[in-house]
Order: sequence, then C-alpha cells, then structure tokens
Amino acid sequence: MSTLVLKDCTTWVDSIPLTTYANELQLTLTVDDLDVTTFGSGGFKQRAAGLRNVEADLKGFWDGAVVDADAFANLGVINRVVSITPDGAAGSAAYLFKAGNFSYDQGGAVGAADPFTLKMMGSDGVGVVRGQLAAAKGSVSATGVLGSGQNLGAVSSTQFLYAAFHVFPTVGTTITVLLESDDNSGFTTPTTVATLGPLTAVGGTWMPRVAGPLTDTWFRFKVSAITGTFVVAGSIAVQ
Repeated sequence: MSTLVLKDCTTWVDSIPLTTYANELQLTLTVDDLDVTTFGSGGFKQRAAGLRNVEADLKGFWDGAVVDADAFANLGVINRVVSITPDGAAGSAAYLFKAGNFSYDQGGAVGAADPFTLKMMGSDGVGVVRGQLAAAKGSVSATGVLGSGQNLGAVSSTQFLYAAFHVFPTVGTTITVLLESDDNSGFTTPTTVATLGPLTAVGGTWMPRVAGPLTDTWFRFKVSAITGTFVVAGSIAVQ
C-alpha cells in the first residue's frame, strides 16, 4: 500500500491556477440516500441512490490580484472548468467537472495571515469524471505532441470520452489542439477524435464529449497549429 502525502495538490479553475494559494483541498462526491423502506422489509431500512453531487472546498491564503479578483468577479457564475489532481504530474489521476462558485469567505483575526475559503459545486448534468492528466501545466510554442499518451482503456458503447483543457496567462495569438487515439503507446497510427480550438484567450475548455464505442485505448493531445507561446494543461477521461 502506498500512502500519498499531500504536497502539490493541483486545482485549476478555467485560467486560474489556485494551487500555490491553497493549503487545504476537500473534494466531496455524494449520492442522495433515499429511504424506500416498505412493510415486509424484514426490520431493516431499504435505500435507493438518488441525485449525485460534486463539491470542492478550497482554503488558503488571500491574494488580491488572483484569488480575490477571480472569486469576487465569478461568484455565482456556473459551468467553469475545474481540474483537480493530487500532484499535478502527467499520468496522475484527474477529477474533471464544471462548477459554479457559490461561496467565498475571506478575513480573519488581527495579526494572522489573511485566509480565504472558496466552495465550488457541480453545475451541469455531466457531474464529475475521473481520468488522467495528459499534459501537465507548462509552456508550448511549437506544434507536436503535447504531454504524453495515457492508457485509459477502450470506450464502450455506454461510455464517453471527455477532455478538459486550460489556457493560463499569458497567451500567444492562437493555438489548436487535437485529441488523438491509437491502439498502442507509440501512436503509430493515430486517429483524430476531436479538435479543441482555435483557442485565442485564457480560459477553460470542456470538450463536447465523444460517444463510444471507440476501440483504441491510448489517448493524447497534439498541437496542430500555434502562433506565440501558451501556458496550458489538459486531462482526458473515459467514463
């Protein structure tokens, strides 16, 4: 058994990298517990699973230029693209969802470091998907493979392929990114599954999900066109 020590938990909200402002993160996935107990149950409660929900609570130290500017301006704004990973490294688990900022607190006792608390809640019917970080946050200024291929398994006829992509400050002029698949890690015969862009501004992009079946098991990002330098990150999921 390997125990994860939380040192570099990564949270991206659209174009905002909140990682270095936070020191506490709680991702909560819940399903409503519905009591459907009837007579003749044998003396035990019966339950059914109801509506699902995803929430992320972030705590850290207040910053006016990034934390406050974004949290204040986007309070109540829904369907922002959120990606959370335990360490921000390519290949690590990634939790992707679209959320709204519904609660923002800041301020504390005299002499203390000014804290903040931000609560984000899922705001669309897709909910949360679990995949892998395919492209860790970094700069790109040339076409070619972005990050590394991830083995996510085939997409069955009842599943979908998802991707979340973040463009952080500062940006170049334009970037277009392909999502490719193949049946081997070398991507000797890649197939373009979807296209993200052209992207010309900071922000988060939630790729329209691609319905299965897809028999390929490996997936990656590839930059097909770019002008200037961009700082980006992206994750891919099958669910």
